[in-house]
Amino acid sequence: MSETALIDRYLPEYTFSEYHEIVVNSPIEEVYEVTKNVDLSKSTLIVALFKLRGLPTRRMNLQGLIDDIGLSRLAENYPMEHLIGFLATNHVVPIADAKEFLAHSLSTKVKVALNFSLSEISPGLTKVTTETRILCLSKVTRRIFKTYWLVLKPFSSMIRKRMLKIVKRQAELIGWNCYL
Repeated sequence: MSETALIDRYLPEYTFSEYHEIVVNSPIEEVYEVTKNVDLSKSTLIVALFKLRGLPTRRMNLQGLIDDIGLSRLAENYPMEHLIGFLATNHVVPIADAKEFLAHSLSTKVKVALNFSLSEISPGLTKVTTETRILCLSKVTRRIFKTYWLVLKPFSSMIRKRMLKIVKRQAELIGWNCYL
């Protein structure tokens, strides 16, 4: 029996979601490490979209974004999945830990969870998926966020797809380095 995905434990119900996947020619452990600190500055499109949105671009690796934006690493299941999340009103609301993410349910807030999930297709071949789930905790928030999501989702999709291509490129370079 397979374990329940972290994203299913932390945000099983959601209002909006987005899912993307890619296959990487590299062992799962190497790909996992790349996903934990993917460098988004490798894409000028991502940097430009972050600037347009007013998001920080000083440190574009995943840990830098977590620190600069105020996201939280919620959980990890090495080398299968790691989960990032945050609460928001009209801005990110800092949370102390995963328990606070699970317990928080003020009706004016939005809960967001983003994961990287990995599965070994065969030795040296890994499927990487990323899913973002958004839970709007009130009808008013749902109506407002629906409009926001209609505008934002195409750009969010571009970022996620580019991010996965960066993961693929970086992980496959690591794999090739062992043959040099």
